[in-house]
Amino acid sequence: MAIHTNSKTQQMKYLMIAIPLLLLSCGEDLTKEDLLPEATGEHGHVLVLMDDNLWEGKMGEALIAKLDQNAKGPYLRPEPQFNYFRKKTGSMTHVNKLSRIILKVMVDHDSTYAETAIIDKRNYYAKGQIFLVIKDSDPNRLLHFIQNGFQPVVDRMNNFEMDALITEFRGKPNNTVKEQAGQKFGIEISLPRDSELKVTKDDFMWVKYDRSRNLIGNEASGAKGGVFWIQEGIVFWSEPFSENGFSREHILDKRDTILKYNIPGKVKGSYMATEYDSCCAPVAETFDFLGGSAICIRGLWKHAGHPGAFGGGPFVQYTIHNKNTNSLVTVCGYVYAPKFNKREYIREVEAMLNTIEFKS
Repeated sequence: MAIHTNSKTQQMKYLMIAIPLLLLSCGEDLTKEDLLPEATGEHGHVLVLMDDNLWEGKMGEALIAKLDQNAKGPYLRPEPQFNYFRKKTGSMTHVNKLSRIILKVMVDHDSTYAETAIIDKRNYYAKGQIFLVIKDSDPNRLLHFIQNGFQPVVDRMNNFEMDALITEFRGKPNNTVKEQAGQKFGIEISLPRDSELKVTKDDFMWVKYDRSRNLIGNEASGAKGGVFWIQEGIVFWSEPFSENGFSREHILDKRDTILKYNIPGKVKGSYMATEYDSCCAPVAETFDFLGGSAICIRGLWKHAGHPGAFGGGPFVQYTIHNKNTNSLVTVCGYVYAPKFNKREYIREVEAMLNTIEFKS
């Protein structure tokens, strides 16, 4: 009996084989990575590969505890470092293999290790992917590593996500904003192409990046679904450099003044302000940035100035010494997304801050 194959399907199969061969025959220096599909999935989501005997015991409990630890905030409510879902090692589908972050934890009975191994594979099944394998021949030592030495793994996943976003923003910048930042503050920054230059003054600039997202309702909890807006804002200001100006107290004082007179709320008389309640007061840290020192402040913003004003969210801001202009430049990224978790949005604005370079 003859077997007939759909002609279009057959043509597509031939095409899928022919294109890579054609590219190779053209003398291009192609690698395996050039032929891989693009990784998919949301930032901050991890596919965990772990067999039942590990996942359902102390090893799984320890791993879940690490992934569920609070993300670096503060946030209005605690959020985990990562979202995750688990598959058994041998049950991955084609879709699973395209995940952006894959974390495999295993006991290797076929080898002998002196210590727990961390194997970092990039672009393994897909381009733009990190595949981390954590393994050991000694299950007790592997458990101890997850309980006490897992931070380097968390750092790799966070750094991977940050680097991916920085590359994405630098690849499609808003050239108008980049030009204005260069003229006013002596810096270059890559913000999303769809962002909007809202206000520009001599020593101040405000850029908004608005977009909408669908939210599915939940009958059990009574939560209503619909389309809701998300705003990521980037605010710039500068002042002449002084030693006193490069301190937490001065930076926050300056911040409060700038926001009060430049970022109004929807209710007449209201404005953006900083939350100083002891439960979530701003936290400052000094770090190396662009070959010098910078101060990063994380905290919460709110609307103040009117009893009917409400709303707020997280912010992160960098204050840097631009020696080319001998000025202190502050760039603040904030998030307003009342219906959604904020972790990935604050990761995005911090990635935008990390595209900053001094204008040559």
